[in-house]
Amino acid sequence: MSDRAFVGIDLAWGIRARTGLAVVDSTGSLIDSASVRSDEDIDEWLGRTALAPVVVAIDAPLVVANEAGQRPCERMVSVQFGRFGASCHTSNLGRPWFNPPRGATLADRHGWDMDAARLGSEQRPVAIEVYPHPAMVALFALDRVIPYKGKAGRSVDFRRSAFRDLIGHMNELRPLELGASDRWGFLGSAVDHASRQVDLDRIEDEIDAIFCAHLAWLWHHDRDSMQVLGDRATGSIVTPVLHEPR
Repeated sequence: MSDRAFVGIDLAWGIRARTGLAVVDSTGSLIDSASVRSDEDIDEWLGRTALAPVVVAIDAPLVVANEAGQRPCERMVSVQFGRFGASCHTSNLGRPWFNPPRGATLADRHGWDMDAARLGSEQRPVAIEVYPHPAMVALFALDRVIPYKGKAGRSVDFRRSAFRDLIGHMNELRPLELGASDRWGFLGSAVDHASRQVDLDRIEDEIDAIFCAHLAWLWHHDRDSMQVLGDRATGSIVTPVLHEPR
């Protein structure tokens, strides 16, 4: 096994909600995943990872410099992916939870560089901001985002079906080797047996983190398939390149 790791973090904006964590090895295979809550929990889980992170893909804003409105990178994502239902949430310094962003604080605490233009290494990992919805649209060639998130009007049965759709697509991501992961089997079983919204909410962030870890791996191993929307000064979001249907 290589000593390189690629980490995915579905980071809650505050410490009250759950954060998903996942790590894959240099071949892209899932090693471990979890769902935690506090900064101390995140740090403790990352400290247990025996491999050295090279790229950390975080589903949360890292750089927020605008006082109001959307960041340029968020508008860029909406221009490309809005028609698929994958527009961005708004991040600005007028919202206390982005001043500073929890993602930036996490990156600073662990010594991760937030410049997506550079290559990461074991000595100086790079943290990139990602957003699963547009990334899924691009990687899975979707006509519309998979509606697995909890929203008004979405029943447990509806979401369970959407999660099964997502799991089916993720099983096709060969580098992850999800069929060999006991934890992935547990998450799939949790979907099948979910009877309440909270049952699905508990696993949503962890599944997103596994997907983010795959994006971290892609960013290092298949850079030509990825794009950076935005810049270091105002914030950037990394997504797979969207291929228009012929």
